[in-house]
Amino acid sequence: HVFFNPHGFVFEIGCFARARGFTTMGPPSAEFPWFPGHSWQVLACSRCHNHLGWRFFTGDEGFYGLILDNLIEDQRDNE
Repeated sequence: HVFFNPHGFVFEIGCFARARGFTTMGPPSAEFPWFPGHSWQVLACSRCHNHLGWRFFTGDEGFYGLILDNLIEDQRDNE
């Protein structure tokens, strides 16, 4: 998916059911939703604090929209 925010920044994201290694930043928001009916919350890397993407949710269900260019493979996952 390719989206832009109100400031004109463009993001290419992939949608994932699970993610790890992040911290949430700030409160959830329902403003300018890319997925109708979903609130979102910013995610940052728990190690370097770079912006990784967003958690999108509605009620108890949700998914992760992660910025593809900001992801790196953890080599420990291949061991």
